[in-house]
Amino acid sequence: TPALAAAQSTSMSSPASAPYEQRGFVQIGGGAQSGSHTLASTSTFDIYEEQGTIAGAQEYSGGAIWNIGGGARVWKNLVATLNYTRKSDSIDAVVVASVPHPLFANRPRQTTDTVSELKHSENAYHFSAMWMLPLNEDLTLGFGGGPSFVNVSHEFVGSAQVQETGVAPEFATVAIENVTLARGRKTGTTVNVGADLTYKLPVDLGQVGGIGATLGFRYAGGEVTLPNSTGDVDVKYGGVQFWGGLRVSF
Repeated sequence: TPALAAAQSTSMSSPASAPYEQRGFVQIGGGAQSGSHTLASTSTFDIYEEQGTIAGAQEYSGGAIWNIGGGARVWKNLVATLNYTRKSDSIDAVVVASVPHPLFANRPRQTTDTVSELKHSENAYHFSAMWMLPLNEDLTLGFGGGPSFVNVSHEFVGSAQVQETGVAPEFATVAIENVTLARGRKTGTTVNVGADLTYKLPVDLGQVGGIGATLGFRYAGGEVTLPNSTGDVDVKYGGVQFWGGLRVSF
């Protein structure tokens, strides 16, 4: 009957089965990455026939990211995408030294110093298989996941020296001097999952295609082991990313 045919037609054109007609897209934008991490390392040295320690602690967290990428339709609503994200910031390191006393055993002195402008950066390449789901003429939802390759670079406090600053016979104070930095770099492999929602803007690009505003999120986190003068250090990277930008579909 006509009513039944109309119902079937409406069912067949539901968002769950609507075809994604774009051949692909390119996009650019920015956002933020969440997460908070702490690193600690300790080295030892011998002085005055005892052992002293120098400990370094760093805290680093999420921040602003850039996102640039694109995708190409490979089958029905399935799109293969590649996105590049970059995050970089400067962090401080707190250095604490415990130094044996030159005259009295088991009476260490402690001193603290702060080293600024240590660098941490993450350059990530996210490969994903995204299923594109047109919700209506203006809104398209995409969701999926795949592998991510993240190049992590991090600066540590490599070593330091201590200097007596007190006067005899108390020798009550010492100072940290000649702090050296060490940089570790390694590429980690992890998995990303995410989704994005694109709204078609009323802008006509002619034969080039259309332009839309996109909001998305992605999770891609992991850990790499970087060498330091005090031994290997596990450095966490990534986290939840929220981003927005412009997408040109063609």
